[in-house]
Amino acid sequence: MSGRRIVGPLVALAVVLGGIGSVVAWFLSTEGYLPGDAMVRSWEAPDDRRAEVGPGDESWVVGDVAIRSRYDAVTGFGLAEGREGEKLWEYVPPGRSEICATAEHAGTGAVLVVQGASGSNADGLSAAACTTVLALDAENGRELWKEEQKPGKDQFGEVVAMGAAPMDARGDLAVMAQDLRKTVYDAEGLPVKKAPRPGEAVLRGLDLRTGKTRWTTELPDRCGTNEVLAGEKRIVAVLSCDAGGRDKREFSELTVAAFDRATGALEWNVPIDARRPLDPATSVSVESADPLVLTVGVSGDDPGSTGLFVSFDDNGRPRPAIDFDRGDDGVINASSPMQTATAGDRLYAMAGYWEKGNHHTVFAFDLATGEEVWSEEMDDPAAAMTASGDKITVLCEWSTQSEAITTLIELDADNGDETDERHFRDPVPSPVTAMYDADGLLLTAGLGGGTPFTAWERW
Repeated sequence: MSGRRIVGPLVALAVVLGGIGSVVAWFLSTEGYLPGDAMVRSWEAPDDRRAEVGPGDESWVVGDVAIRSRYDAVTGFGLAEGREGEKLWEYVPPGRSEICATAEHAGTGAVLVVQGASGSNADGLSAAACTTVLALDAENGRELWKEEQKPGKDQFGEVVAMGAAPMDARGDLAVMAQDLRKTVYDAEGLPVKKAPRPGEAVLRGLDLRTGKTRWTTELPDRCGTNEVLAGEKRIVAVLSCDAGGRDKREFSELTVAAFDRATGALEWNVPIDARRPLDPATSVSVESADPLVLTVGVSGDDPGSTGLFVSFDDNGRPRPAIDFDRGDDGVINASSPMQTATAGDRLYAMAGYWEKGNHHTVFAFDLATGEEVWSEEMDDPAAAMTASGDKITVLCEWSTQSEAITTLIELDADNGDETDERHFRDPVPSPVTAMYDADGLLLTAGLGGGTPFTAWERW
């Protein structure tokens, strides 16, 4: 047989083998079995007991402990070597009380929670306000200190049913709002707060480990706290301020205020909307304290709006707003977890749209100008996103009509270029409510009733 006759079949065989090899490599890659292209489960915490009722979960990391908070318990899981995923402790509120709120930014090895009664009175209202504040040691769940706050009362001296007062913690500082103004009712029967007397509407700064008061500062006249967030530079709060008072405020509106971390002194208090008073019924939350970014949702006066990101510089000067609606690239759903992140002077967000399935685009915005810096359309639907250092981490689902998380994408935070793509060998418990870096591992948090924390390593 001539060499030419031999070469032909060999080439054909090589093409066939090459094709088979490509298919095999593709299969191994997408299933997480190709070295350098995979995410492998390192460990997972034991499953939560399933909860039938109660609010959503919160999770965060304090040192070498991952914390899971639900309405019925707060639990600590180990992250240190030799104790990975181990259930270290669990705090269960006594009797029929429940966890009302937690401070997920707490540091110095402490966990700050608020609890209250879960029963109801004859009118169907909560039998008691959420007024018990507890600090727990993150290492062992031991109670560090406890404080019983005074509940608000109406004009007849009766306790007003209410949720937890706004609070937060970061580093060694806990910040709690306190509003002891009596509730009165206007001509239409709607509850309103009386103008506060000295000491009735305040912010308090406490030592997170001991509970000792460091400072107390009065809020601006006729203002109450809707939300408070402790940042590394300052304390920020969304305030609902009534008309009238010493500053002759013409309208009731929402404002944002900044307070000094060390002393509690008010640095500035400015309208959220510099042009028009923002209706107190508008949904507003603090997206980030450093830099200061607010999410401003739908107003009762404008139900067709999708919402805005509103940011401020260090002196309280407003910056250009960023609209949730990104046109053909979709709408940013800022109210859902893991859809937005801030780092430096950038805001990162995912916009989603439906076109024969779910599709997502990742955006980077310059907060100083409000302009889009870059955008990157994902090949697969995106389920969760976080920003860390110089990279954006995105978890994606395998098809436009599936909720199975299979892929990790990393983007360069500076320009949006894809720097890595990896595939999970094992299913990722979803929905993912948080992501953390744990000594080089990717730690994902899921909802209660399943695996609370799972750690993944690059392979």
